[in-house]
Amino acid sequence: MATKYQGDIVVQRRDGTTYDLEKEGIKVVTFDPPSANFQNTYNQVGKYGAELVDTQIQQLSIPLTFDVTARDNYDYELQRLKVLRIFSSTEPFYIINMRMPFMRWKVVAEAFSYPRLANYWKAKGVAINLVAYEGLAESTATTLDPFTFDGGTFGIGMGIPFDTPKYSFINQTKFNFLNMSIIPLLASERPVTFVFKGDAPNGITLKNNTTGQSFTYFKPLTKSDEFKLIGLVPMVNGVQRLGNGLSNREFVDYAIGDNDMEIIGSSNFTAQFITRFYY
Repeated sequence: MATKYQGDIVVQRRDGTTYDLEKEGIKVVTFDPPSANFQNTYNQVGKYGAELVDTQIQQLSIPLTFDVTARDNYDYELQRLKVLRIFSSTEPFYIINMRMPFMRWKVVAEAFSYPRLANYWKAKGVAINLVAYEGLAESTATTLDPFTFDGGTFGIGMGIPFDTPKYSFINQTKFNFLNMSIIPLLASERPVTFVFKGDAPNGITLKNNTTGQSFTYFKPLTKSDEFKLIGLVPMVNGVQRLGNGLSNREFVDYAIGDNDMEIIGSSNFTAQFITRFYY
C-alpha cells in the first residue's frame, strides 16, 4: 500500500525564512499535535478524597515523521543537509499546519536519525520529536491584524464572536478587552502591550475591573509622547520608566474571556492593545 502523505506543513524560521516541506521534497506522513500537557498537583483531604491545589501547562512533545526521496546518492547527502538546516535548533522556530494557517507552535527539535534505505536514494521514516516548550499553540496574527476569516489571519474555532472584538480605541475610557486564549494573559508570562498616546496632565491609570488590578503612571504625558506598558515594564518614548515615584509599580493581567477595562486620567487619546492568543 502506498504511503499517504499529509502535506501542507510549513517551517518558519524566526528571521522570516519559510520552508514548505512538500515543495522541499519532504513528504510528511504524520503531524498530529496532542492536547496541552496539563500537570495537576493534589493535596489529600482526609481518607476519602483530595483537592486540586495547582494546575500547570508543561512542555508539549509533537511527533513529526516524513520521507525524503533523492535523485541519486549525492542528492541524498544534499537532502540530508537541507533537512538538518531546516530543523536546526540553534534557536526556536515555528511549525504551521496550513490547513489551519492561523495557528503555529514555537518548537525546538530533539536529536534525530536520518535512516538510509538499501537503494541509497531514499530516507524513509525520519522521526523528529518537536518540543513546544511554551506548551500551547499561538495565533499567527496579533490584535493589530484584521479579524477576517478569509484573510488567513484568524479562523473559526479561535473563539471570535460575531461582533468583531476591538483592541484599538479613540477617546473611549471604558471598553471590553476579549482574551480569546484558553489561558489568562499574565503580565509576567504572556505580556500584553498597551500603547497610549494622549494628553494626561496628571498621568494615567489602566484598570482591569474584572481582575481588580490597576497600573498608574504618575508623570504627565502629552500627545507627542508614546507610553507603553509591556507586561511589567512601563516605557515612555522607548525608554524604560521603572524608577521610584514614577508609577505604583503594579501590573495588569487579563482573564480568560471578557475583561472590563478603564482608562483614567485622559479623555483625548488613542490606545491599543497588542497581543497574540494561545490555544
